[in-house]
This record gives sequence, C-alpha cells and structure tokens, in this order.
Amino acid sequence: MDILYNINADDIFKDLFEHSTVGMSITSLDNKLHPNAAFCEMIGYTREELTSKKWADYTHKEDIEYNNEVIFKILNGGKKSYRWEKRYLHKNGSVIWADIHTFLHCNSEGEPLYFITTVNDITKRRSLEEEIKAQNEQLQQSNIEKDKFFAILAHDLRSPICSFLGLAEVMAEESNRMTMSEIEDISKSLFISASNLYQLLENLLEWSVLRKGYTNCIPEASDLNKIITRSMEPFRESANRKRINLSFLADQPLQVLCDLKMTETILRNLISNALKYTHGNGQVTIATAAVSGNMARISVTDSGIGMSEDLLSKLFKLNEQVCRKGTEGEASSGLGLLICKEFAELQEGKIWAESVEEKGSTFHFTLQLAD
Repeated sequence: MDILYNINADDIFKDLFEHSTVGMSITSLDNKLHPNAAFCEMIGYTREELTSKKWADYTHKEDIEYNNEVIFKILNGGKKSYRWEKRYLHKNGSVIWADIHTFLHCNSEGEPLYFITTVNDITKRRSLEEEIKAQNEQLQQSNIEKDKFFAILAHDLRSPICSFLGLAEVMAEESNRMTMSEIEDISKSLFISASNLYQLLENLLEWSVLRKGYTNCIPEASDLNKIITRSMEPFRESANRKRINLSFLADQPLQVLCDLKMTETILRNLISNALKYTHGNGQVTIATAAVSGNMARISVTDSGIGMSEDLLSKLFKLNEQVCRKGTEGEASSGLGLLICKEFAELQEGKIWAESVEEKGSTFHFTLQLAD
C-alpha cells in the first residue's frame, strides 16, 4: 500500500512549512501573512512583526507594481502560479534579492483561499552578477580607451614625427643652398612640429597616468589669479608669433580650493586650444567670476573658427572623434579635453563649452571657492 495513504497530508505540509530551510509564506486574500522561520530569518523580522505588516511594507517600492500585476493575473483567470525575482527590504535597511514562486490554493469548488509562496535568497548571486556586469562594462570602457590610445599613436603621433623628420631632412641636405629666409621659415616649422609633438606626448602621458589610477587629487587653498597668470606664461611666445592678443580679465581676487597641477593642466590645454584655433590678429581672453553654489567659474574665450553644433556635442566624449587641425596646421589628438574633463570632475567641478562657427568658442570650468 502507498505509504502516503497512511500519513495525514496536512501534517506533512505543516512539518515541511515550519522546518524548511527555504523561506515560505502563506498569504490570505486580504494580505494577512503567516511566514515560516526561514523567511523571518531571511528578512530580519520576527513572526509577530511580519504578521502585523502587509507584504508591500517590506517589498522594495520599485517591485510593488509588478507584484500587484502578478496577483491580479492569478486572481483573474491567468496562470495559477508565477515565478519571478523581487527585492525585499531587510529590517536593517539592506536589500534582499529573492527568487519567488507563488501559487493560489483553492477549495474543492475552485474558490481561492490563499497564496502559498516559496522564497529563495539569491542576493549573493545577484551581487555576483552585478559585479560581473560592472567588470564587463569596465573592460568594454578599457577597450574603447585602448582603441583611442592606439588611434592616436597610429595617426596623430605619426603625423608630427613625419613632419619633423621631413623638415629636418631638408635642412640636412639643402641647408648649404638655402637662403637665410628659407632657413628661418623651416626653423619656425620645425619649432611648430616639435611643440605639437611635445604637447601630444604630454597629453598621452597624463592620459596613461589617469587610466592607471595613479592620479590623486590634493586640493589646497590657492590664489586663482596667480594660477592663471602662471599658466599663461608658456604661451606668450606662440601668441605673439600668431599676433594673437592673449589677455586675462582679473575681475576680483578669488581663493579656490584646487589641485594646482590639475588646474594648471586644464588651463594649459584650454589656452593651447584657443590659440590653436584662432587666426592671426585674433583675441584669446581668460576671465573669472564667483558663481552660485560657492564656486568659481573660469572662462577661456577665443575669436577663432568656432564649432558646429554637431562637433560641440561630441566634445568630452571618449568614443567620439573631435580632433582637427588648427589655423596653422597645428595637430590635435582630442585627448586634452578628455583630460580637462576628468581633472575638473576630480575636483568636484564641471566643464562645458559654447561656440558659434566662425565666431569663436568659450570653454568654462568650475572650481570650489575656498572658505
């Protein structure tokens, strides 16, 4: 004889319910809950505490709507059981991910009586999945950065080196037959090529250090006017050579909380770009202002070639190609603005640009004002 005929099914269910290591609950149609010990342990409440609550009280608010949809479907002629994943709120405030299987128990006439639900804690699994997802996103980002890096090495670095080598070859082979004027012209071109190459190598070095996570932001109270004045000095000669008026409108003395190296790097890149994309006899102006939120805004404005809306929208994005030659063929890798963005954000500031084609551009970034 089948052993089940000699055992009370209600006793079997009761033992299974009370002693199961899997969370279980019985929920009436009016939301009265009877949980087992495993379920209570899972979400940190006593049985008495849970019986005085409704399931929505300890369900993550983003999962309540779907939970209601499942109940509605079961009660209105849909499937009698559903399986899905949801989040519970532990008594200590943490989130518990659970694999839910619930079904509707009915009487012999088919009238619904209550829901019986099994609850498996899958928090560790979900945490591992999120970790793997984050690692995959990080790997994807790393691959994008490597592609960008190699594209620069393959094109932007090669171009100024070839230009430099070509000019050096002409000087080596033809200098005895060249006029002083021709030698001066080639010397100026060599200087431009060397400057472009140096700027590119400097940005590549900064970028590689950033990507390796070796860059620490060390803010200190500093005189913003002095930082700007000091950052302008290396560009006086190139500004004079292009007959560009490089000026600083010091409206008021401002003390900022900043990392000196990062801030000077931002300024050097923005001033360099402004000079690069401004024609001779143009204007590049640096201005400062205290703005709301206890911040200082630094603006670098040029009267240069400007940018289209499309190009403007691609700035500060790693996967967009924004490099273009300056008004005298100066090279650009596009890395400088990416470095500026990272350095601005590391200092809890932001950076943005405004531009009109053929009318110039303004790049703004913010720093915290010192108390």
